[in-house]
Amino acid sequence: MQKVLLAVDGIKPTDKAFRYAVELCQRLHAELRILQVIRPNHFGQYLKRIQRTVRFAKRYAEDSMAAVAFAEAGEHETAKEIMAEARRNMHKLMPESKEAGVPCHLTMKTGRPGQEIVRYVKKHRNVVLTIYDTATEENSVCSITPEEGDGPLAIGKRLSVPLVMLRNQG
Repeated sequence: MQKVLLAVDGIKPTDKAFRYAVELCQRLHAELRILQVIRPNHFGQYLKRIQRTVRFAKRYAEDSMAAVAFAEAGEHETAKEIMAEARRNMHKLMPESKEAGVPCHLTMKTGRPGQEIVRYVKKHRNVVLTIYDTATEENSVCSITPEEGDGPLAIGKRLSVPLVMLRNQG
């Protein structure tokens, strides 16, 4: 069966990108594969965003600043918390796929989005289209930077399938 890849850059996908991917899969009679890429060099920023989102108490936020330093220094427990939050965000959306009759599978990776997307498509030859939900201020704390070689053009040139870029424009 053909598969559509929704690549998510950050800890929270946009609803718009997820719905677009589900609707496209319905039309193509394809499965939805989600590749969520978490950038480890931004764990501290992700943790701050998680704290703002759930409105932790001021004291906990202050105590967590120490956790941010640990995350940036490679603290694995903090990294696990961030990955768990990302997984929870994705699992909130997945019932929508099931209701639409679209089989859905989630893969989470840490690394650079461009590299992970290309690697995934090369490994999974039945992917016919890639949708890239790029990080935005609302969606995540990171953004695509051409210096990383992960810009949309660089990714598109390295893929063997069409690339659709989605960006939350507010």
